[in-house]
Amino acid sequence: MHFAIYTLQSLALFHVATTGSFVADGYWDIALGYVSEEVVKGRRTLVTVQFGHNDMKIAEPESMGANLTIMVQELRALGAEPVLVTSLTRRSFNDDGTVADTLGPWAEETIAVAEAEDVSYIDLHQASIDYVEAIGEDAAHRLNREEDDNTHLNINGSIVFGR
Repeated sequence: MHFAIYTLQSLALFHVATTGSFVADGYWDIALGYVSEEVVKGRRTLVTVQFGHNDMKIAEPESMGANLTIMVQELRALGAEPVLVTSLTRRSFNDDGTVADTLGPWAEETIAVAEAEDVSYIDLHQASIDYVEAIGEDAAHRLNREEDDNTHLNINGSIVFGR
């Protein structure tokens, strides 16, 4: 069986996207076009959808959740299989070595949408918290794209969390 997997955020490289801006700026329509092409070919089409880092800067989790729900429904209407992915943790730490979790509510909202819509999800948020707490703050910061950037990853970080 042939299948295609799309990661929607990758269509907007270097674009600071929220669930709302991804749609408003036309990336969602582009993504749906690619997805539709694959479905028409008879391919099982899995589409990962991950948002949260930028949504948290402008709106409550429920706003992102409403947008994710529409995305899931539109992907299903095309015949694709959406897979929601919670946000990677930021690598910011409390004095006791635990992650200073600012993205929890957005990760929880992603899971709530996945459960309400009965779609698969990957809890990257919790898995990444567990991992960076296990390796410690110094090692976690070696995964940063830039020294003070606790959000974006360098190549090694991309490999670690991409697995």
